[in-house]
Amino acid sequence: MNLPQQRPHHEIAALFAAAQPDFLRVSAPMVRYSKLEFRRLVRKNGVQLSFTPMMISESINNSEKARQNEFTTDPDDQPLVAQFAAKDATEFVTSAQLIYPYVDGIDLNCGCPQSWAMSKGYGCGLLRQPERVREVVQQVRRTLPSDFSVSVKMRLLGGSEADSVERTIDLARQLEHAGVTFLTLHGRTPAQKHSKDTLNISAMEEVRKSLQIPLIVNGNVESWSDACELHAQTGAAGVMAARGLLANPALFNSDYPTATTTPLACVEQWLDIAAAAGDNLLFQCFHHHLTFMWSSEMKRSLRVQFNSLSTKKQVVEFLGEHYNVRTSGPAPEPAPYTDCTYTHFTPPRHARHIAAEAEELAWSSRSDGKFFTEFKEHQISKPGGDDLELGDLFGAEE
Repeated sequence: MNLPQQRPHHEIAALFAAAQPDFLRVSAPMVRYSKLEFRRLVRKNGVQLSFTPMMISESINNSEKARQNEFTTDPDDQPLVAQFAAKDATEFVTSAQLIYPYVDGIDLNCGCPQSWAMSKGYGCGLLRQPERVREVVQQVRRTLPSDFSVSVKMRLLGGSEADSVERTIDLARQLEHAGVTFLTLHGRTPAQKHSKDTLNISAMEEVRKSLQIPLIVNGNVESWSDACELHAQTGAAGVMAARGLLANPALFNSDYPTATTTPLACVEQWLDIAAAAGDNLLFQCFHHHLTFMWSSEMKRSLRVQFNSLSTKKQVVEFLGEHYNVRTSGPAPEPAPYTDCTYTHFTPPRHARHIAAEAEELAWSSRSDGKFFTEFKEHQISKPGGDDLELGDLFGAEE
């Protein structure tokens, strides 16, 4: 099938080669949060490859509303990998054909350990069926041009430590032979929760040594020094951050190698990006990102006041008054947004898809979502309220 290109595609494999002897700096797929405006911010601060939030293939494939709500891009939003949660090859290939003109690669989520995802056969649920994961990669390779990136984000497979490493290496090699461009490996099994102690660095190194393709490693990257250390320990071609980038979008910016909180300049960049985005950036998303970035700098009383704000104007005035954080100048020109159309490919619609559409569209960027709700509760319950961490709130992708 001949598919159109909205712009020339980046060769993702070449990015890893260009990054040597250092590592490729990668922004993780984060539900609700790694949207276009946040990708603009992290690209200004050292990120070399960005992922979209995880999108549900069944929704994207069968709803124009879902496509318009869940995916936006612009001419500078590159290189970019779109991640999908799909149950089988048909779902994933259909999503790939739809998104092909606007991204540089597609990624299959086999790393989300959340129970809702696994119950639907998404994320880590696919690791129970390694032959299906291999089939997905083979089918998309037969369908799309060979220079288009196809990748899988996965966790260590379960079992005893020796068995886990052996099974993970076996699946990784199968996917390499099936044609993936690279793999991303989170150094925990689906059953393990976020903790410094549970990250299996030696297992990630063993998997990396077993492959000829690039491996991105992921887990516990909360600072630039964490990223450098994980690279040194594993020899991986890339390092991915999730929660660490939410707390400090300048994590990969070499101008701030020792920063433990978001630099003021980065917060000001976010205000400028929001001003240029206008109504394209919902207040909720704008406010949430500032909460992750800056709430650790706020005393409890100011945090409560900040959480009560309801407009971008109020937020800008609050930050200016209390922290001397301001936009860089007069109102900027409106940011460009690509008009994404999908007339090049019409996926088949079935009755079950139409019936499921309302349920799937409930996965909306307009809701707070589990992670932010828990983060706010953590803020409120923290004694004294002045020492705040993201903790285990982003285990789905980190």
